[in-house]
Amino acid sequence: MSFAGNLKTVSPADIFQLIVTSQKTGALSISKGESRRFIYFNHGQLIYANSSDKQDMLGILLIKRGKITKLELDSILKEQKPGIKLGQILVEKEILSRDELYDCLKMQIDEIVYSLFGWKDGDFEFIEGKTPPPDAVTTQLNPMNMIMEGLRRIDEWTELKKVLPPDDAQIELVPNPVLKVDDMRISKDELMVLATIGGGKKLSKVIDDCLLDQFQTSKALSNLYKMGLIRVGKQMPVVKTSEQEQKALVELLAQVYINNLGLIFSDLKGKLGNRGDRIIFETFEENKMFYPVLSQSFTARDGTINFDQFLDFYKRLPEEARLWRIVSNFNSLLNDYLVAVQKHLGNKIYRRVVSEIKINIQNSINRNRQLALKYGLEEEFSRALRDR
Repeated sequence: MSFAGNLKTVSPADIFQLIVTSQKTGALSISKGESRRFIYFNHGQLIYANSSDKQDMLGILLIKRGKITKLELDSILKEQKPGIKLGQILVEKEILSRDELYDCLKMQIDEIVYSLFGWKDGDFEFIEGKTPPPDAVTTQLNPMNMIMEGLRRIDEWTELKKVLPPDDAQIELVPNPVLKVDDMRISKDELMVLATIGGGKKLSKVIDDCLLDQFQTSKALSNLYKMGLIRVGKQMPVVKTSEQEQKALVELLAQVYINNLGLIFSDLKGKLGNRGDRIIFETFEENKMFYPVLSQSFTARDGTINFDQFLDFYKRLPEEARLWRIVSNFNSLLNDYLVAVQKHLGNKIYRRVVSEIKINIQNSINRNRQLALKYGLEEEFSRALRDR
């Protein structure tokens, strides 16, 4: 038997409970505005779900989970032929194993379903006997567990609303945040929200623009408030003129890495004294063959760079390879010093330093949003910390 109604009178949890207890087979369609979800059941067991929303697409989920980068996804989508599923391409290219793909598809279903529990309005219809698309990869999930988790999220959502400002509040990053806890860690979700905020946005716009769903974005915003990394305010964007662009790009590259190396050097010197100075110098000398672009302009003893030499060398590099050569050298240098921090200062300080670096990088990107977008700097910078 099919049935229909509106979420104003029947909650998603109640609808799921009815389908499960009646052991129904078919598809539940729920729509609100341009958003639409299809949840498929077989004898009361949840087997498949899909969504019209961008943040629910498999490619976006894989980026959020760190399985692929946006550049990799864009490249694959350009090659994708009609009728060929993204998952099939990822397995053929050995980017994902079949087991990894299956796990990601289950997570995709989870996120589609859990997002429904925050809906207070929307039309629903259960279509008896409707089956998933022929090429769908189905699974079997316990709907009762999902109902319990969905209800837990509703309770947490109530608490989040107590922390977050109104939807029309302007959100901006705190320019020079102070991390008071050595082992504070910034999650991928929180970094994604920091990137979405950019130079400043209304709270509602952050939630709309972020690739995470509303619950995940709000939870990350709440955590960032508590950590003192974002605030209510307003920040005017800085627009650079075209004639400044090349110099501005080089300045940004130097600033991001030198500032972060300064954090590392400060800890090594502060904790280890003269031994820290030796570690800084020896780390560079032992590995400088891996960053030839920096060997003439970077001084390991004090962590400074001769900007004029650096700019001159940058201009002499082949134009098509400039950015990659500079960033790959800096990333190698940064990684070598992070290894030194972990080895000589321990995991607690290492994690704190990595968190500070991630925040500094994101702040630099947000202050130079146009330049960062044009040259794909966010992706380039993230390579240094991808596995940290």
